[in-house]
Amino acid sequence: MLDINQYDVFVFDLDGTLVDSVPDLTLALNHALNTLNFIPVGESNVRQWVGNGSLKLIERALDFIAECTSNNIKKLHSQFLVSYQNTLCEKSVLYPKVKPTLELLKESEKTLVLLTNKPIQFVPELLEKLGISDFFSLVLGGDSLQSKKPDPLPLLHVMKECSTQADKCLMIGDSRADIECAQQAGVACVALQQGYNQGLDLSVLSPSYLFEDMGQLFSQLRS
Repeated sequence: MLDINQYDVFVFDLDGTLVDSVPDLTLALNHALNTLNFIPVGESNVRQWVGNGSLKLIERALDFIAECTSNNIKKLHSQFLVSYQNTLCEKSVLYPKVKPTLELLKESEKTLVLLTNKPIQFVPELLEKLGISDFFSLVLGGDSLQSKKPDPLPLLHVMKECSTQADKCLMIGDSRADIECAQQAGVACVALQQGYNQGLDLSVLSPSYLFEDMGQLFSQLRS
């Protein structure tokens, strides 16, 4: 049983945890691929590729279309960043119960942090358009620090900035990177099966808590 009173700081991943961003990522990726005269890819493919940052997404896409060279990675990644800025929140939506969960935690005087591997240049605008920017005391992107998830450095940085200890911090995410980041930092982790985990059964990674989706997490926190 997850008790809301166990933790003071709640650290949320973004893509696959709070927001389904794959439709917009697919639009941007295909626009970038088209610009460079590569064939498009399907949204179902992109759902299997996201979760480890934009560069890894580009590598997986190019590998899929058999065009994965260092030069192509560099060119496509650069174009993707331009394209994504234009499709940032056209079709992206919050998962059900995200806002009620954030509201419940704020009302309970918890500190909320956003920790994503998405480049920080996209994060503030996306949070603003989704209407959740005011919930977070600290926002970190994949390039905000020297390392990103699954390296524990970002979570260790969060604890330092929030003046908290590992046993008072909870990570909420949807992927191997989130779980391993938390485990290496000595922090408990909620794994949500709703998101982007490359088809992996998250239970094999032994997260502290495993829930189907944000709605189940909300029910646990409210009980």
